Amino acid sequence: MAKMKTNEERKADLEALTEQMGKQIDSYFESPEKIREHLQFLGKFHQYSMRNAILIESQFPGAVAVGSYLFWEKQGAQVQKGERGIKVFVPSPVTYALHKDEWVPLSKASKPIKDGVKQGRIPSRKMMYFKIGHVFEYTQTDAREKGIEVSDIFKRYHRDGGIENEQDIRDALTTLADARNVTLLEEPLDEIGTAKGCYYPELHAIALNPRNTSIEDVNVLIHELAHAELHNQERNFERNKPLTAPEKEFQAEMVAYVVSHQLGFPTDDFSLSYLAGWTKDKELLDKEQLLQEVHQTSAAFLDHIESHLEKAHTLEQEKEQTPLEYLKQLDRRMGWKDVDLSLYERLHALQNVFPEEVEPYLNAKAALETNLKVDRVDEPLMYIHDKGFGFQSFGVANNHDFSEDALVAYTVALPNQLLISGHFDPERTVHPLHDLEKNNRLENPILRSLEERWHDVLLVEEKKVAFKNNKIRHRTTIVDYSRQCSL
Repeated sequence: MAKMKTNEERKADLEALTEQMGKQIDSYFESPEKIREHLQFLGKFHQYSMRNAILIESQFPGAVAVGSYLFWEKQGAQVQKGERGIKVFVPSPVTYALHKDEWVPLSKASKPIKDGVKQGRIPSRKMMYFKIGHVFEYTQTDAREKGIEVSDIFKRYHRDGGIENEQDIRDALTTLADARNVTLLEEPLDEIGTAKGCYYPELHAIALNPRNTSIEDVNVLIHELAHAELHNQERNFERNKPLTAPEKEFQAEMVAYVVSHQLGFPTDDFSLSYLAGWTKDKELLDKEQLLQEVHQTSAAFLDHIESHLEKAHTLEQEKEQTPLEYLKQLDRRMGWKDVDLSLYERLHALQNVFPEEVEPYLNAKAALETNLKVDRVDEPLMYIHDKGFGFQSFGVANNHDFSEDALVAYTVALPNQLLISGHFDPERTVHPLHDLEKNNRLENPILRSLEERWHDVLLVEEKKVAFKNNKIRHRTTIVDYSRQCSL
């Protein structure tokens, strides 16, 4: 049995890993070729933290996809014997409770203290610590031998080729701008010459050069959206030290390079010539902060674009298959034919076997049971499954009392969008809007719009209650007065 490491040994390991990461960051800034290679790698691992992406790259150059030992087991693959894991930082949050003017770890506290924290009587706070974990790269497993493709596991729809789905990506970038309240102008406010595009911070607006090719438009729009995300007036004000114009260009160009390369768009014309001037006399923390902002922005952009492409892909599939056909096919796959199961039992089974089918199942079930015509939805609607009524306006449906339900499953229909479904335990989540917000299912502007519609319903109900109470008080006054007269 392996000997347990002491706290001092674990701390030394973390320090060594941090030092390794620092050296790796410094190496990126040795030449434009090095930073270009890193940006290409960063695109593949945008769902990891910047620090872990750097650690993976330093230990396993050329990695395509990684996962924990248990992750690969769940995919039906096994880590090959003798393979060494790739070290990464694993967040390990620790909750503390305030007891006798001291913060003590909740895990070591007595039951009365734990109960006090749970009931809100005793203050608590979370502190984030890190430990070392291990992941394994795709080629360190037998996934290839078993015919398991990376795209089968990670659903990288953009792998189909950026050029072929150019319009879908342009649509995704337009919705990305909308989500960040960035205005896309039809043309620049004045002549911009050979510049491909420009960002106007005062207007929070972007204009592209009408002389661009369609491919240039995509790359330039990503670049200008990076400016809008990183260099808007609010972000500039938050920085202790303002960025210079070359620094801003360097950041925006790096974000555009990461996203464009990952989507399959040409990147030969990208210029990282600001590198030499920018890195002169810069400290490691400055470089890490630069990469951190690039990584966060690239990751947010890619997550949004991939989500949009996934929905577009799903929409194409839904056009080819009716809800009834889909549900019959799912019944066969799950062995549900002629079996009487509750909605709770069906969702539980799907979650364990085909978790990716939970939402399509609820979407198809809602469409079939209500005969909904998605292309005719002109206001946000919601269907609460197994409640005995069809799609209602979102605010009304969200205002139902869910406290007595064991499970709540819902489907939301929004104008010009795919159906969105989810489910939750009412003991942990208050209502569907809460679930949508908690799981980041919708962009903030849409969430706020839905919240306003629900608040409108609450206000109407409050007015009804107030009116009813006034009538009751009025009747009581009349009755009291007549009694006084009769005496």
